[in-house]
Amino acid sequence: MVRVVRLEDGSLVQGRTLPGRGAWLCLGSVSCVDTAQKRRAYERALRGPVATGAIDDLRRALGGPAGVPGSDGSARPVP
Repeated sequence: MVRVVRLEDGSLVQGRTLPGRGAWLCLGSVSCVDTAQKRRAYERALRGPVATGAIDDLRRALGGPAGVPGSDGSARPVP
C-alpha cells in the first residue's frame, strides 16, 4: 500500500509519514489509480481539488504510462 497526500497547490505526493489527510492505494497497481480517478475518489478522500496532471504524475510514479487508463505497470519504489 502507498499513501497519497494532497498538498495545498493540489499536487499529489507519496509518503507514509507525510502530514495531512491521505488516501491509501495499492502499490504498483495503476488500475487502482484509474478506478479512483473514475470514481472521483481523490477529491472526496482528500477533501479538496486535485491539480490537473497530478493523477498522471501519480500514475507515472507507480509505473504506468501517463494518460493511459487501465494499463498496469511494474511496481517502483516509493520515494
